[in-house]
Amino acid sequence: MPTSIATRLEQLRQWLAAEQLEAWIVSTSDEHLNEYVPDHKQRLAALTGFSGSLGTAVILRESRPQLFVDSRYHLQAEQSCGALFDIQKQGNSGVLDPHEWLAEQPGNLRMGADPFVTAPRTWRRFAKALIGTAHTLTAVHPNPADTICTDRPAPLCNPIYPLGVEFTGKSTAQKLEELRTAMQEAKTTALVLTLLDEIAWLANLRGSDVAHNPVFEAYAVITDSEAFCFCHRPESGLQDARPEWKFRPYSDYLGFLKELAEHEDLRVWLDPAGTTMGTRQAFADEQVHEAQNPVVLAKALKNSVELECSRTAHRRAGSALVRSFVKLRNALDSGTAVSERKYSDWLREEYSREAGFSDLSFTTIAGSGANGAIVHYGNPSPEKCLEPGEMLLVDSGIQCAGATTDATRTLAVSSASDLQRRRYTRVLQAHIRLARQVFPEGTTGAALDAITRSCLWNDGLDFGHGTGHGVGAFLGVHEGPQRISPTSHDVPLQEGMIVSNEPGFYESGWGGIRIENLCVVVKAEAHPPHPGGKPWLQLETLTLVPYDPVLIDRRLLNPDEWEWLDAYQVRVLEEIGPLLPDKSHQRWLEQACAA
Repeated sequence: MPTSIATRLEQLRQWLAAEQLEAWIVSTSDEHLNEYVPDHKQRLAALTGFSGSLGTAVILRESRPQLFVDSRYHLQAEQSCGALFDIQKQGNSGVLDPHEWLAEQPGNLRMGADPFVTAPRTWRRFAKALIGTAHTLTAVHPNPADTICTDRPAPLCNPIYPLGVEFTGKSTAQKLEELRTAMQEAKTTALVLTLLDEIAWLANLRGSDVAHNPVFEAYAVITDSEAFCFCHRPESGLQDARPEWKFRPYSDYLGFLKELAEHEDLRVWLDPAGTTMGTRQAFADEQVHEAQNPVVLAKALKNSVELECSRTAHRRAGSALVRSFVKLRNALDSGTAVSERKYSDWLREEYSREAGFSDLSFTTIAGSGANGAIVHYGNPSPEKCLEPGEMLLVDSGIQCAGATTDATRTLAVSSASDLQRRRYTRVLQAHIRLARQVFPEGTTGAALDAITRSCLWNDGLDFGHGTGHGVGAFLGVHEGPQRISPTSHDVPLQEGMIVSNEPGFYESGWGGIRIENLCVVVKAEAHPPHPGGKPWLQLETLTLVPYDPVLIDRRLLNPDEWEWLDAYQVRVLEEIGPLLPDKSHQRWLEQACAA
């Protein structure tokens, strides 16, 4: 029988007392700083019950524990953890971030954290906040959760397989050559990679050690002449598939770092946001070059082969979504009860029929009624049935044919109220505004975020998450460095980046609206020349799924918005229509695209 959260908290407090610590800091992060963490490394979930993709807990020996979450998870955290934790709803007025909160606590707290699951940038944020206080931050490893939470599953250690150049567009030899050129320019002799998507991209290898992410648990160290990959199955024929690499057991990594640190004239490249403090502490300060590693941007700038794979995958995903919508509509029209879970199962079935389907790109969100207000509602209910007058928010995607998709549509279960139509149309207008926006090279996501939100703000509406995130090529559904959000001031959007366009609106107890397409940044060739000579950029929409005509109030749209919407619906009909299996699906699509 699984150990209760309350029992685990008590065991952790006993451990704190034995270690003479007053607090333990634990986040969703693991040794690879994954957003989606493998089950065997779900330490925050095991200690708190919180299953979201981003959160931090401060567990105090003598006081009530604290759980810090952003606006995507306010409701989820309250519902799942509110009995045992104070929920610190970040983004709300007066709510501090965890490092700020700790700095304001009285006394002289000796607090611990695991450096092997914490990025240097994050570790230093905590350390800096404690300057001028009597508090101290102590590195502790091994992690106490690994001995307290003993009923977690074992590592998957699934097979690793090569991905051909027909999907990647570049061989791993080409990528390594370009990486070593960047290393030479930076006067470094080695580069350490911790993030799984970076390693998978560089080696043109994929796996399934993390749910919905085609990656494998590994570390990589690149020198001027060798490339090492530390993984769970180094003996499994990988050497023949990738002779450019040397494969060693995953457990050899820390020992290898110690050997590497002994080399004379070592200059190792570490990304302060993409490696761990534990790795950083293996080297002397004078041995380290800290900067964003060159894989980050190279991976984000999709080549022509990756983009063609993406366009193909989006057509297949769009066809599957339409088929699921038709099945849902037929069931509802016949009076059949449909639960959130039943619909999400139908959608997976349709996705799995597509050629090249590998997996979902994340757990499908299918929130009806009030559940639509839970931004990352990741567990569709088998009991909650769709009811007339509600809306259904469907956020889903697939890993397919060398690409990753992500799309959100909000549907009326039956007819729509005037309020639902108005709010939906305002979100649609924000969505169209970003889709139509032309911007000069060098524009950051923060500028585009504000432009997108403006029509919502004018109607008294807003949403708590960013407007857009980067997406990988048969990798993570969330990928940096690009973002479209209020805080993304430092990374300009560049040609070849894939980003989402997903404004929304959410009201607790009422429901939620989100509309999301994926887009690729392209040159705006037809735009008049920039007065400063800069190239103009714009977004080319990849997602091909109709919007719900029941929820659109065309009276609110201006002529430019009408024009964009009609052109998009024509494109959906032309590209998705021929992929549908029978005339009933085609008729439904024609009606949806004609409204």
